[in-house]
Amino acid sequence: IENYKVVNKMIAALPEVLKKILVCPNAHCITRHEPIDTLFHVISTRGDVRLSCHYCERVFSREDIREYQI
Repeated sequence: IENYKVVNKMIAALPEVLKKILVCPNAHCITRHEPIDTLFHVISTRGDVRLSCHYCERVFSREDIREYQI
């Protein structure tokens, strides 16, 4: 935006990994019991976004993660 006018639009894209943003919903994940930063890998297929925890390797849907945001 320049001088209150839109001059360029960009398409937003998800990153390949999310670090220190979410809490793993798995109660047995090591990140819930040890001081370790969370790390999720983004899996996107045909508009469906799922997140895989790097440590416990469980895959979660958007609804599973929503209530555990930091």
